[in-house]
Amino acid sequence: MNREGTSKPTTITTIIGSTFVVVLLLYFGLTTTTTKTTQENYYNRNNILNGMVIFAQEEDKAPPVVKSSKIIEFSGINYADVLNSTDINLNSFTVSVWFNTAMNVTGRDVAFLINKGGFGSDRSGFNLNYGIWLNNKEQVGGGFETLTGDDYFIASQAPYADGVWHNAILTFDEKLHLLKLYVDGLEVATNSTNIGITPDTTGKQPVRLGANSFEDKGPINGNYTGQLDDIQVWDYVFTKEQVIDLFQRESSIDR
Repeated sequence: MNREGTSKPTTITTIIGSTFVVVLLLYFGLTTTTTKTTQENYYNRNNILNGMVIFAQEEDKAPPVVKSSKIIEFSGINYADVLNSTDINLNSFTVSVWFNTAMNVTGRDVAFLINKGGFGSDRSGFNLNYGIWLNNKEQVGGGFETLTGDDYFIASQAPYADGVWHNAILTFDEKLHLLKLYVDGLEVATNSTNIGITPDTTGKQPVRLGANSFEDKGPINGNYTGQLDDIQVWDYVFTKEQVIDLFQRESSIDR
């Protein structure tokens, strides 16, 4: 069965991120099929996480082991990092992630699906470059913070911690000053920013999956419990048509 509950087709084309070497040592970009369309190759080639190494941190800090797995499982304690590089510090971006959770976020601040920079400081270099999370109403939230710590966040109206696979896509267009959030192919929130507003791209924090990327004194917070798959980041802005196309193609992937 695929994500939408229909029988899977005879031939399935799996795109970037749907297969991982996972547990403590993870790699983006592994694929399970030999046939891709031209458009899929285009998306994959331009996914800036393609080929980057991700280091996952378990609570017992055990040495890395390699295990083939399709979906990344988060226990509410573990998380996974993409080490910082200039390639992942972005002014304009598209961030896409599939998630499946039934966690109770009520009474907490947020549960991060993916973020670069995290929450916890208004100092330059320690702000959120981009991120997608579940807020304390279990709505999908996303956005960024500026160099001075100003927040530009948007959120869905509906909650999505329902134990079903969903796709969240966040885009920011630096030239058009538009921040958009899509859930399951539909635009659910938009915010227009003033001219000159851009994310803080000076931080050295990693892209973190499943927890807050900002680290200060004390334990890591913002932990997520559930599953993530098809995590992708691009350094340009998807159009509405590209968002719909990506969602429709990834919806047919068997989970």
